[in-house]
Amino acid sequence: MSLLNNSNKSIARLLACLMLVQMILGIVLNFYFLKPILRYDGSVGTQELIYILGSATLVALIISSLNLVFGLLLPKDRVSRQSGMFITLIALAAVGVALSTVEYAKLSEYVVFLTGGYLDAGSSSETFEPLKKLLATGRNEAHFFSIFISSLSLLFFYGLVLREKLLPTYLASFAVFSVTLQLIAVGHTFFELPIPTLIQAPIALTQLIVPIYLLVAGFKCDSHLINEQLEKAS
Repeated sequence: MSLLNNSNKSIARLLACLMLVQMILGIVLNFYFLKPILRYDGSVGTQELIYILGSATLVALIISSLNLVFGLLLPKDRVSRQSGMFITLIALAAVGVALSTVEYAKLSEYVVFLTGGYLDAGSSSETFEPLKKLLATGRNEAHFFSIFISSLSLLFFYGLVLREKLLPTYLASFAVFSVTLQLIAVGHTFFELPIPTLIQAPIALTQLIVPIYLLVAGFKCDSHLINEQLEKAS
């Protein structure tokens, strides 16, 4: 039993570290890699922009793939009792990875436009500005749809954690609540409405609190499972 607890605690710590890595990579992606592309003003050279795009694509795929890893790291002896939720979680996370690929394919079209000489001083803004806007819109739509599906997979992740009591009820419930708010926020974009920044604050808090808890305490033990293991051992 001690070996099982130690194993689960090690897995919880690994999961916590990956959650923190995902958060850090998200900050780097948005504020370092994507900023020169989405706010392109001609000051960045073509080769550098292509390098930034390649790096951003790699980081984005790692971020989206980690949602899949999170689900696979959950204790099998616990999630096996919620097979429907687990399969849905894995399926949504896999779709999220695929949608992230589509998003960055759209972004590459935008970068090709930026680096193709269309925005040179001699180009007609009346001719090419609508195309630039069209490409940017296509990328943004793919981006928000990808985030929505990834957030949905995260909702099932925390729902599974709540059902199996892998975290304290208050913490898991707050996580479910924060992801629900994230889905509502992203859903605004489907109706061409601005994203309410304030209701995204709880998800940022969750991204810090949950991994810190897992690093310190690990997964909560299942009393029923412990009793079963003790009965088998005796």
